[in-house]
Amino acid sequence: MRGVYSKLKYGLIGWLMIAAVVWQGVAHADGVSRSQRQAAAEYLNAVASGGGQSVAFAVHPDELVRLRDSLLLKLREEGVRGESIQRQKLFGEAMSLTQIEKLTPVDFFTELWRKVAWSGRLYDGLDGLVGVRDGRFTQVLVKGRQPREQGEIRVPEVVTLLPYGKEWKAALPAEFEARIEDLLLARAAVESPSSDRPARPSATVPPTTESVSETPPGILAMIDQAERTLVEGDCQGYYRDFLSPVLQRSLAGPSLQALIRSCDRGLASRELLIAALRIVRRSAPQIDSSGDRAVYDVSGKGLPYDRFVLVKQGGQWFIAE
Repeated sequence: MRGVYSKLKYGLIGWLMIAAVVWQGVAHADGVSRSQRQAAAEYLNAVASGGGQSVAFAVHPDELVRLRDSLLLKLREEGVRGESIQRQKLFGEAMSLTQIEKLTPVDFFTELWRKVAWSGRLYDGLDGLVGVRDGRFTQVLVKGRQPREQGEIRVPEVVTLLPYGKEWKAALPAEFEARIEDLLLARAAVESPSSDRPARPSATVPPTTESVSETPPGILAMIDQAERTLVEGDCQGYYRDFLSPVLQRSLAGPSLQALIRSCDRGLASRELLIAALRIVRRSAPQIDSSGDRAVYDVSGKGLPYDRFVLVKQGGQWFIAE
């Protein structure tokens, strides 16, 4: 009996000590101010919208600069080694280091958000529960009120905030930075195998499809000719000979001339067109049952669009989108 009593006694003391520690932690915690609730709501609703730019504007500007500077350092060091693994994984093969360096912190974040975005819940309002100071950060626990049509359950959320003048802004989400790290590590695992073992595909990164066996020869010939035309600097010929008649009519006038001028005067614009053709050249399209329309999925390749479409008219292939 004495042994049982001792165990109960010391078990009770242990629970009392834990309760005391918890009580002290709560005593040093703060309430959630109105400006903190507003900052948390701005961030959570930006994530719910799915827009990278909206999330960027909800994040503290210093955090965006920190992210840009730290990743640019890695990409520059990689470039000095003559490599581009990390750059391609984060921004796609069509975007050069020079183009990435020209991105503002907001645009830099927005490009990355396209790679690692996740969705959240939209809230009509937030109830502040507690704010815990963590060094220069404040971890804010709130309870979100969903729109009436979505249900009555109030969902707890934790948002990390930083002072922003007299107001507050969200810090970079740890989940976001963790996903960026996952991308880089997964790519390294696929592209940089040890010298004494053959590379094995990562379970988290599917192998890239490079097969062009299903691509009609007419498409390959058109792509090769279009690329040669751009390499020679003939932008007028590119837009005249390789865009479909329907697309040319839709761009007729100032819009088409503006595209040609941009290609003529800007090497970056011409290089982007060439990069798109080379990406498509290495890919296999989805061809519809009529055999007159080919669609390429180019999402995540660093291009400003997610698909590249060709159409066949009069026995000849043209760029339609």
